[in-house]
Amino acid sequence: MEINSALSSGISGFNKASQQISESSERIANQSLSIGSDNVALSDQPAESITTEIVNMKLAEVQAKSSAKVISTADDIVGSLIDVTV
Repeated sequence: MEINSALSSGISGFNKASQQISESSERIANQSLSIGSDNVALSDQPAESITTEIVNMKLAEVQAKSSAKVISTADDIVGSLIDVTV
């Protein structure tokens, strides 16, 4: 595997995770809360949709951490190659 390929994959994965977190947080923020007789009820959206978005955010967090590790490893390899060739 080429180092640039690994670095590109890491950056791409990190960007996708960031986008997923933004989209999920926006969907949560857009759901309006209304006070009902059952404490807090969500209007037009079941409670499962918030749970789904929180799970999606957690998955995106794991993806971002994994992608950051790929970027870090690619950076370490470039550093090692430069040290060897100098």
